[in-house]
Amino acid sequence: MAIYIFLNLIYLLFPLACYFLYLIYSKVKFKQERYLFLDLAIFSSYYICNRFGHISNLYAFIINIPLLLALYKKRIVPSLILSICIPLFLSGLYDISIYFLLSLYIIILLICFLSKYKVINVFIIFNTIFSFIIIFSTKSIILDSFKIFYVIYVLLIMYFISYLITSFYEKVENMVNMYYSLESISKEKKLYESLFKITHEIKNPLAVCKGYLDMFNIKDQKKANKYINIINQEIDRTLILLKDFSDVSKIRVEKSLMDITMLIEDVCDEVSLSFNGNIKFKSRITDQEILINADYNRLKQVLINIIKNAKESIKEKGVVILESKVVNKNYVITIIDNGEGMDKETCKKIGTPFYTTKKNGTGLGVCLSKEIIERHNGTITYFSKEQKGTTVKIVIPINKTSI
Repeated sequence: MAIYIFLNLIYLLFPLACYFLYLIYSKVKFKQERYLFLDLAIFSSYYICNRFGHISNLYAFIINIPLLLALYKKRIVPSLILSICIPLFLSGLYDISIYFLLSLYIIILLICFLSKYKVINVFIIFNTIFSFIIIFSTKSIILDSFKIFYVIYVLLIMYFISYLITSFYEKVENMVNMYYSLESISKEKKLYESLFKITHEIKNPLAVCKGYLDMFNIKDQKKANKYINIINQEIDRTLILLKDFSDVSKIRVEKSLMDITMLIEDVCDEVSLSFNGNIKFKSRITDQEILINADYNRLKQVLINIIKNAKESIKEKGVVILESKVVNKNYVITIIDNGEGMDKETCKKIGTPFYTTKKNGTGLGVCLSKEIIERHNGTITYFSKEQKGTTVKIVIPINKTSI
C-alpha cells in the first residue's frame, strides 16, 4: 500500500514541480498567466494519477488532491470540472450512486467558496463522512471487525497527505515569490545606484563651470579664452555622465590613447581654483610622458572626486597633495590630506554602495571611483588614521591598459 501511495504522490507532484520550475526560469510576471499554468498543472496531476496511477479503494482519496489544490487557490473552473470528474471516477470504483457523490462534491465546492472555513478542514470533514459511508456500506472491502480501525487509519493518512501537499505548495510558492521580490529589489538597487552615481558626479563638473563663470571677465581676453575651453570640457564630461542612463548596471568606459601626465596637469589646474588660503593644494607630478589606453574623462572624474573629498575632510587649515610617478610599469597616483581621517571600521566600509559619513552624501562617489579604476585594470586603496589624515593610492598598469 505504502509504495503505491508514494508512486501516486509522485504522479501528483510532478506537474506542480514543473509548474514552479517554469515560473522561476521563465520569470512569469502576470497573474493571469501564472494561474493558467497552475490550472494546467492541476489537470495534469489528475490525469496522470487517474491514467497511470495504481489506485485501490483503500486510498482512492489521493485522487482528490488536485481538487484540494484548486479549492485552496480558489480556482473556480478547475474546481468545478474536477468536482464532476472525481465523482464519476469514484462512482465506478465503489459502485455508489453518481448523484450522491455529485451532491457531496457540490456541497464541498459551495462551502469552500462561500464560507470562511479553511479549505483543508472542509475537505477532511466531508471526506471523513464519505469514508464512513463507503466502509460501512460495502462489505467486500474490509472485514467487519476491522472497519473502525481502518476508518481511523485511512483518515489519518488522508489528513497527513493532504496537509503535506498543501504545506508543500504554500512553502514553494512563498519561495518563488521571495525569488521574484529579491530579483525586483536587485534591479531597483542597480537603478538607484546608477541614478545616484550620475547625480553625484554631475555636481562636480557643474561646480567647476560655476567657479570659472564667477571669475569670468570679458575684458581679460586671455583668461576668458582659457576659461571657455575648460568650461567646454566640463560640459562634455557632464554629457558623457548622462549617457550612463543607457546602462543602469555598469559604467560606460570608452578608452583611447592618451597622455596620463597631461590629464594630471589638467586636473591640478582645475581643482586649484576651489582651494582658498586656509586649505592649500600642492602637486608633484612626473615630467615623463606616459601614453596609455584609458578613458580621459572617467579618470578625470575619479581624481576630482577624490581631491574634493580630501578637501572636505579638512575643517580649518590643511593641505592636499597630489603625487604621480612610474613604478614597475605602473602609473601610481597618490592623493594625501591631513584632514580628520577615518577609523579602521570606516576605512573597511569605504567603497560600499550608499555608505557615507557625510551629512548630505550619497555613499556612491568612492564606489563609482573604484568601479572606474577596476575597468582600467587598476586598483584604488585607502589608508587612513583618525586626526592624521587619509592617503588614497591609485595604481594603473601601463602595459595592460587596453582599448
